[in-house]
Amino acid sequence: MPIKTRLTMKGFEEYLEEIARAGHDIDVITDHALQAGGQVLVEGMKERVAVDTHNLQNHIACSEPQQEGNLHFVEIGLLKDTDAETARYGNVQEFGSTKMPAHPYIRPTLDSDMGKARKKMHQVYKDEGILK
Repeated sequence: MPIKTRLTMKGFEEYLEEIARAGHDIDVITDHALQAGGQVLVEGMKERVAVDTHNLQNHIACSEPQQEGNLHFVEIGLLKDTDAETARYGNVQEFGSTKMPAHPYIRPTLDSDMGKARKKMHQVYKDEGILK
């Protein structure tokens, strides 16, 4: 089972309303913002993950933007195409096992870097002329 998290547009409703009022393509700008924020989290996870062979580090990624109804999101971490051995190793690193303590890299990234990711997303809206 891959280990990952989602970055959504929840809490960005006011920005989406501004985009709609300005006549911009909401979906395209939102997807760009999610990719930018997702990359911040990928970098944070790669900095924090235990490095032995770099295999786990090399499998940390951000998915392409996805949409379920009006909800846009990206998935970040070990994604569906990650092989079972790498996914198992990633879970053991994050949560530990009976023989090994945890060396989390996902939860600390979310705790420390979520604000940075949201700022990066906000910057995309500013760059598009949506926000001041």
